[in-house]
Amino acid sequence: MELKPLKYWFWWPIRTYDPFEADTPPVMQAARNIYATLVSDFIDGKPQGLIAKEWQVSENGKIWRFFLRKDLKFEDGTPITGEIVLLNFKRMLWLTRNEGLVLNSLLPEVTHWKSMHEPSKVVRLENSNELVFEFVRRPISLFEAISQPIYGVAHPKFFDDSGRWKDPLKTLSSGQYAISDRGPNFVRLKSRDVYSSVDHAPKQVEIMWPLTASDSVVKAIEESRADLTVEHSFALGRETLSKLEKSGVKYVMEPPVRMHFVHLNHKRGAFKDQAIRQDFRDLFLRRLSSSTDFLSSGITVDASFIPKGGVGYKKFDLQEYKAKTRHEKSSVDVLIYPFSADPKIQSSIESCLLSSLKDLGLTPNIVRYTERSEAFNRMKNGEFDVIVRGTGVLVNNPYGDLRMMFLSAVGANIPDPSGKVPGLIAQAEDESDAAKRAAYVASINEGMFRDAAIITFAHSGLLYLHRGNVNFTRYNLFADPIEFRAVGWMP
Repeated sequence: MELKPLKYWFWWPIRTYDPFEADTPPVMQAARNIYATLVSDFIDGKPQGLIAKEWQVSENGKIWRFFLRKDLKFEDGTPITGEIVLLNFKRMLWLTRNEGLVLNSLLPEVTHWKSMHEPSKVVRLENSNELVFEFVRRPISLFEAISQPIYGVAHPKFFDDSGRWKDPLKTLSSGQYAISDRGPNFVRLKSRDVYSSVDHAPKQVEIMWPLTASDSVVKAIEESRADLTVEHSFALGRETLSKLEKSGVKYVMEPPVRMHFVHLNHKRGAFKDQAIRQDFRDLFLRRLSSSTDFLSSGITVDASFIPKGGVGYKKFDLQEYKAKTRHEKSSVDVLIYPFSADPKIQSSIESCLLSSLKDLGLTPNIVRYTERSEAFNRMKNGEFDVIVRGTGVLVNNPYGDLRMMFLSAVGANIPDPSGKVPGLIAQAEDESDAAKRAAYVASINEGMFRDAAIITFAHSGLLYLHRGNVNFTRYNLFADPIEFRAVGWMP
């Protein structure tokens, strides 16, 4: 008897299965489940071997040896050999060789490679199934870095000798789930039962997404078209959440590790001027802090990029900053998409944003999108002036996340107008004293507020909205996107 699939709704349509893009929302949810990484901490928050069965660390903490399982295969029966695992790591290191990801910073030799097939002493295979990393320093949080879906193991027939992915929607699974079907607004996954899982983990999962502007993940869970979805807590007002609870929806909330902000393009137009960015910041944040509709989410306005309670957090007193009206008389492209499932909250942010622009003498050219990926593609190409977006950070250990945000094109693409962030991250990583490390992160936070290219207005946690037959008891709430083998499902 075919078991009922877990229907999981996600905001983003899947556009490729290339692990290189697996830190972007349109890719990460599928990649997390169809590709296995060396380790994962999604069950009970403890590192667990997937491709690796165990590991050893040298006394100085610089040499890590992962012993790979010998019984693993891709879904077509091809053995997952040590050579394939090594090639996947070298592919990712090669494609990101000029970026500042954690793994790259630990293996600086990579910047001198001529190809991804370059023989290497610092990342190598020994005894056919021992993957060895020889780092220049002891890693701060290696498990977090190597468990990211960009380091999932893909079949090498899907990328060429330069590491380029050949066909965006073709792949084979190395992970717990394989793709069994695909439609206009869904991808169906079927468990291969290769790795350990929680009791009653789903045998089938349908990842679905809205097709129209009038639909949303919240509507889907409210109308029982979804069994599980996620939404940021700032995006749901108290009334909406109460309505969902009355319809039988339950929720689990992660700690507030997400940052929501207005991104001003400091590389073009009026926002090349830091003073104008700062004036917009002050006008916008003051307006939003008095918006009844926005405050209905239960979240207060907070201009710190680092969430409250995190390493480097600082409370910025907006009363110290006096906005000065300017008259630039220029047009700015404002990209708007459905970033909140609650119409009142969406409208309040839009209203405060647009009125603040107009008060500065700027004319908003509003470009609306029915779904998020189109707006983000334009943002990545630099074809925008203003967009609302967000990201997340591990609050107690933000260093790896900051590297991916600021120093890599595969991350959140956070701008650094001052150019000071790379040096501050490097100093934090080299510092053994925790208080001094935190001070470097605080300096990054202060610089971001001063630069005003990223204007943080709220922190939130993900709400895992679900029907009663979904069990999150053993799920690591600090880990995302969802790894379905860590979720219980009793249809």
